Parts: sequence; structure tokens; C-alpha cells
Amino acid sequence: MGSIRKGRDIDVALQKKGFRRNMSGDHIFYYFGDTRITTKMSHGMMGHSLSTDLISRMARQLRLTKRQFLELIDCTVAEERYREILRETGAAA
Repeated sequence: MGSIRKGRDIDVALQKKGFRRNMSGDHIFYYFGDTRITTKMSHGMMGHSLSTDLISRMARQLRLTKRQFLELIDCTVAEERYREILRETGAAA
């Protein structure tokens, strides 16, 4: 599993996992349910591959390891499992 993902793939996967999408200015913001967990991505990244640094930052913002984030994007981690991870780590109830 490489660590490069396209912005569009991340956008689609996050929405499938229950994230609300809000386009504002130069960025797209993603909000998870009724938690305070959010991340963002530049509009310009939709058609491009994200750097490993940006993927790592997004993973931290979503309270995941980089590997867990990639599994979330690749749809090997379902929304319910993500919720469990958040509960296990104390990031969300």
C-alpha cells in the first residue's frame, strides 16, 4: 500500500464515511458527525496526488495513524470502525 492518494479519492471516501463537506474560500472542510473532528483540503488538490506530509497531517487531524487514515480512504475501515477507534482513543464518545 503506497501512501499517495488523489484528492478526489480522499474527498469521496470521507463523504462515504459520514463526513460533511463544506466548501469555503480556497478550501474544502470535512466535519465528522457531531464531533469536533475536522480536516481540510485545498480545492486545487482535487485532481492531484497529496504529499505524504499532507496525508500525515490529515491523519492526525482525524485522530488516526497514517496507516489507519489510508485504510479509511481505501475503504478497508468502515465508518463504524472509525467511530470505535475514536472511542478507544478517547477522541470521541
